[in-house]
Amino acid sequence: MNQSAISTPGSGHLKQNVALFALFILCPPVALFRIWKSGKNIFLKIISGLVGLPLFIVLYSFIGMVLFASFLPPLDLTVGDRKDRTIVNSEGNYSATFRKTALETRNVYELIEVEVEPNGGNGPHYHKDFEEHFTVLRGALTVYVKGVPHVLLKGDSMTAPRQTMHHFRNETDSMVVVNVKTTPARGLEKTLRVAYGLINTKQLKNDMTENPWHICLLLGYSGSYLEGLPSYIQEPLVNSLARIAQWKGEDKSLEVFYK
Repeated sequence: MNQSAISTPGSGHLKQNVALFALFILCPPVALFRIWKSGKNIFLKIISGLVGLPLFIVLYSFIGMVLFASFLPPLDLTVGDRKDRTIVNSEGNYSATFRKTALETRNVYELIEVEVEPNGGNGPHYHKDFEEHFTVLRGALTVYVKGVPHVLLKGDSMTAPRQTMHHFRNETDSMVVVNVKTTPARGLEKTLRVAYGLINTKQLKNDMTENPWHICLLLGYSGSYLEGLPSYIQEPLVNSLARIAQWKGEDKSLEVFYK
C-alpha cells in the first residue's frame, strides 16, 4: 500500500482549520457562515461571531479608507511667501525662526532655528521621507536615537536618518537653541506655523486639537510616525486621514497661519 496516500483524521482536521482560519482573515462573513452551518461547538460559534464581526468592520473600513484616499490629491505642503520669519509660541514663550525655507531652497532642504524650553521637547517618532539634522547653538540638548541618549553641547551636531526612531529633550533648566535641518524639504515650516497658531488660539491642548481632523493634518504635514503602532498600519492610516481631511476642506481654517 502506498503510505503517502494514507491520511490521518487529525491531518484532515488540521487542513480544514487552516483553510477556515485563512477564510476568516480574507472574508470573515463567509467564514462565520461556514462555522455556524457546521456542527462545531455553540461556544465556538458565539466567540467567532463576537470576534469576526468587529474584525470585518475594522479591516474592511481601513482598506476602503486607504483605497478611497489613494484617489485624492497629495497633501499640500506648501507655505505662502510669508514675511514673518519668526513665530512665537505664547503658551511656552519660545520661538522658531525660519532661516531657509523650502521655497528658497527649491525643496532641497529646510533650516529652522528652534528654541526648546526647559523640560521641553517632543516624543519618539520617525520620518519616512527625510532625515533630520540637529546643531546646538546654545545650551545642552539631549537627542535620543533608537532610544540611546546623546548630549549635544554648543557646536555639536547629530543626524537622525530616515526610518529611525528619535526625539529630543531639553533636560536642563535653561533655554536651548538648536538649528533643525530637514533634507529634503518637506512640511516642517507648515507644521510649526500651524501648530504654533493652534496653540496660540487655544485650539491645541495636551497634544490634541479641538478639531480631530487638524491633528491628522499636522501629522501628515510633519511626515511623522509615532512608536507603538506598526508602520504598515500607521503610515497608510496617517496619510489617508490627512488626505481625507484636506479633501473635506478642514485645512481652510488653518490657512490664516501659513498663507
